[in-house]
This record gives sequence, structure tokens and C-alpha cells, in this order.
Amino acid sequence: MARNYGAAKLKNHIPNSAPGTLGAMGRLFDVSESDFNKALLGDQTVITRIADMARLSDTAKANLPKALEAYRKIIETTGDVNQAYAELVQLTQKHGTQTLKAINTSKTGEQRFKNEMSEMQAEHVNATTAEATRHAQRSSLIQISGATADLMAIAKYEADLIKASNKLPETQDAADRAYETAVTSALWTNGSEAKTDRIPKPNYSRTAGISRVGDWFRNFMGI
Repeated sequence: MARNYGAAKLKNHIPNSAPGTLGAMGRLFDVSESDFNKALLGDQTVITRIADMARLSDTAKANLPKALEAYRKIIETTGDVNQAYAELVQLTQKHGTQTLKAINTSKTGEQRFKNEMSEMQAEHVNATTAEATRHAQRSSLIQISGATADLMAIAKYEADLIKASNKLPETQDAADRAYETAVTSALWTNGSEAKTDRIPKPNYSRTAGISRVGDWFRNFMGI
């Protein structure tokens, strides 16, 4: 309840001298020159509100150093942490690509190494198989060559005998020469491996032996 002071009043010159500043006080700090005057005159409502603000200020002032220090730590630490994370991101971006390239290069090299090993193994197998085939073919050709040489010698021998048989009876000498020629040809072809014993010595009186010689060789060769 406001008290009654009649017509008494206190002369205040400042509000008229600095109205802008006092107006700014109200806008900035939520306390007005009018409320200040009312509190001076005992307005309980205004006094209660201002007193609550003052108590709140006491509490705030008491906690201000700790709160400010806590906020300072929070803000500074948050900044430091984010700065650290930013550096981690930059490091990852800088060296991550390098590391991934190294990994991919190693994987590619590893795959190439495996492929080359596999190719080398395949080449070795192919070369071994080819050599075995070549050897088998070459051995067969050598055997066939020897047999063919014998066949050629006998064929020539038969031809010479036929020619001789169409001549005079004294062609036994010619048959003997044909035999020697066949033997010599076999020796030139096969040397020590020549089967000269397979070439029968001719007897002109038994010209039928010509066909038997051919039959013998064909049976021997399986043809």
C-alpha cells in the first residue's frame, strides 16, 4: 500500500537532462527511471520486482566466475576438439588417397604375379608336352626312316632282279651286283644299324623268290 505524503516531492533534474540515456537503461537492462522513482516512493509491487532482480543478480554474480570459467573451458575445448577433428580429416584426405592407391597397386601387382606364375606354369606344361610329343614323333620318324630305307633297298633290289630276269640267263652277275648295290645303299642309309641280313642273296634260277622277298618285308612291317 502506497503511503500518502501529501503534496511533498523530491526535485529530480536528471531525467530532463539525459532522457535518452535513461531510456537506453530501460531497453538494455530492463530497469526504468520510472520504476526507480516508484521504488524510492515505496511502491511495493515495483520494490518486489526490483528486489527479485537484485537477488537474482546476487546469485548470478556469485556463480558468474565459475559459470564463465566453465563456459570458457567448454567453448575453448569445443574449438580445440573440432580443430583436431578438422586436422584428422585433412590428414585422412591427404594420406588416404595415397594409402588406397598403394593398396590397389599392391593388389594389382599381386594379381599380376599370380597370373604370371600361372602363365609360366602353363608354358612349362605346354613346353614339356610339346617336347614329349616332338621326341615321340622324332623317334617314330627315325624308326620309320630306317624301315623305309630298308624298304627302298629291297624295292630297288626287286626292280633290279626283275630287270635282270628279263635279260639273258647269265644275268646272275647283274643280280649279284644289284644285291651288292642294295646292301651298300642300306649301309649308306643306316650304317651299323642296317639290316643287310634281311636282304636275301639272289639266285637267278629262283626268280620266284622276288615276290617272296616283298611278301616277307610287308609281313615284317605289318602292311
